[in-house]
Amino acid sequence: MNVLLFLALGYLMGSVPFAYLVARLHGTNVFQTGTGNPGAANVFRTISRRAGVMVLVGDAAKGLAPVLLARWAHLSPWAALAVGVAALVGHWYPVFLRFRGGAGLATTIGIGYAMMPLPALLATPPALAFLYFRHNTGVAAAVGFVPFFVIAIVTSNSVPLALAIAVLPVLALARQRLLPTPGASAERRDDPAARS
Repeated sequence: MNVLLFLALGYLMGSVPFAYLVARLHGTNVFQTGTGNPGAANVFRTISRRAGVMVLVGDAAKGLAPVLLARWAHLSPWAALAVGVAALVGHWYPVFLRFRGGAGLATTIGIGYAMMPLPALLATPPALAFLYFRHNTGVAAAVGFVPFFVIAIVTSNSVPLALAIAVLPVLALARQRLLPTPGASAERRDDPAARS
């Protein structure tokens, strides 16, 4: 029962639509700008860097906070990871936006920090450097993925757990490629929060 409550909490926290809310504060509908993806990268490119960073921090916190709470409640590492995955699913299919969410790359970063802080911390500088120079979240994630995976394998007591954590950004990138582009679907450009 305790695990189920944390899974529900993870999903609800993951459903908080930071990109949508920040874009609205700037008078923009995130579904009708740029790629139409309700995520940090779209806000970063189409609104401002500051707004994008705000969304990045918020989306990362959606993965970080529920996992830390689960660890604080002495759930097993695998159960805590499941709570993080629930947050990621919440970002993918947010109840507050009629289940239309983003890729969740920032949320997987938060999960990585909560589960394995040292590998995540050491993998961050090269990823940020590539993001700064290339402005491509996919490339930055790939650059961060390699050191995270290597360090996690070396320092972890559980190689399967490290592998499971490292796979999450790959899933987020795969979902990013599957999300419709603005011209691919008129429905994608609707505002789900505005419909009853």
